[in-house]
Amino acid sequence: MALPELRDARPGTRRSVARRAAQRALRLDRAMPLLVALFAYALMLLSGPKLLHDGDTFFHIAAGNWIWTHGQVPHHDPFSFTMRGAPWVAHEWLAELALAGAYVALGWTGVVALSAAAIAAAYGLLARFLEERLHPPAMLLGLAASFLLAAPHLLARPHTFTMPILVAWVIALERAPARGRPPSLYVLPLMTLWANLHGGFVIGLALIGLPALEALLAAPDWPARKSAVLAWGGFFIAAFLAAMLTPNGTAGPLFAFRLAHESFSLDFISEWHSTDFTHFQPLEIWILGLVLLGFWLRPRLPWTRLALLLGLVHLALAHSRNADLLALIGPIVLAQPIAQALGRKAQRNGALRPDPPLWLLAGTAAALLTFLAWIKPAMPIDQRVAPKDALASAAAAGISGPVFNAYDFGGYLVFAGVAPFVDGRVDVYGDTFMEQYADAVAARGQALPRLLDRYHIAWTLLTPQMPAVAALDHSPDWVRVYSDANAVVHRRRGGLSSTRP
Repeated sequence: MALPELRDARPGTRRSVARRAAQRALRLDRAMPLLVALFAYALMLLSGPKLLHDGDTFFHIAAGNWIWTHGQVPHHDPFSFTMRGAPWVAHEWLAELALAGAYVALGWTGVVALSAAAIAAAYGLLARFLEERLHPPAMLLGLAASFLLAAPHLLARPHTFTMPILVAWVIALERAPARGRPPSLYVLPLMTLWANLHGGFVIGLALIGLPALEALLAAPDWPARKSAVLAWGGFFIAAFLAAMLTPNGTAGPLFAFRLAHESFSLDFISEWHSTDFTHFQPLEIWILGLVLLGFWLRPRLPWTRLALLLGLVHLALAHSRNADLLALIGPIVLAQPIAQALGRKAQRNGALRPDPPLWLLAGTAAALLTFLAWIKPAMPIDQRVAPKDALASAAAAGISGPVFNAYDFGGYLVFAGVAPFVDGRVDVYGDTFMEQYADAVAARGQALPRLLDRYHIAWTLLTPQMPAVAALDHSPDWVRVYSDANAVVHRRRGGLSSTRP
């Protein structure tokens, strides 16, 4: 049965009604990426304390404050007392500057809002790309799978600010083969921005090799292959030069390779460990989902894209911190093969842009959400990474001087103005130092007393689970002065100067 408005309409008006219905659907399509971004932003604001569950956040804010105060990017460590003056590549300086500015402007709400905006931008861009190829249910399922895998890594840290850059960069590379040429040079500022935010920009440089190889393999003859090599080689060189536009110059790209050689230090950090499947991991859902897709839909991927997908899975298995790469790049690689397997033939030439009123409405909603989060902040400090009470107790007891601290507490100590023994910059400390530190906190042999005497440690700030805490409890040279569920403070029984380093 025809709808009343169509049944009673003249033939000419039926087309008009259908056209208006199509226009309404078109406006909804245009709004979808914007709605996804707004939803992601609101969700991140609501889960604000989880974004702050990392001691490095405190360090990055302190480093940004140092840069603001001194008007320069440091090239030597100004924070710890064990490595004071040692070479330091501050490859995240721009993100640290932004975090410090957000903290000064709006407190912890500003830090969370800035991080939430980066996450929202990443998923808005991803939604805009996926909607070109997939029906809305498949698009939303892909976004949900991506968010599930990335969620544990969504923190107020510099890598979060590079997420929208990663998505935009990979999309530009993904579109390149269809256009028969490398991406426009207009995308190169993305690489410069990326290189000043985080050292992960080397991933972006490495990803250029995939479409370049595909262009070379698709070339029908030698002149075409030569042209592909020149075009893609030129783009890579231009991208590499764009990545050099940082205060660190060539030290930026070399940082990633230097860090990769700090094998013990990386093994010491939990996020560099292999994924632990003794507990539920979102990566398990992804692997099972990829197996299901392979047997059910049987999407056809070029072997180059399959190699990339397998490489991303391997990286996520080898180091849990790499799961967000799979979460953001995987949907882009799989979108077109899944669309073809689902039988979707229609594809827009470009994503539809939302109407200006939609942008205005979304911006107003985001501003309102930020204001509500600011006037009623719910950002409690997680004392598992920020031992505020323990530090306050030590200060009240008049304890000062060199401190031997838990690795996870180093960032907060820098934030609080206390020079730490160690913090999250393993590239500054190196393998030898970290091995000695690991032996000391594990109370192996005489490693702990040797280290405490060597650095003239006056007090310690450790976690209750560390074997070093029990060793200090049984030592006649040390006395416990404070403890809670997250931190334990010991002080030396006289004999050392209490001058703060």
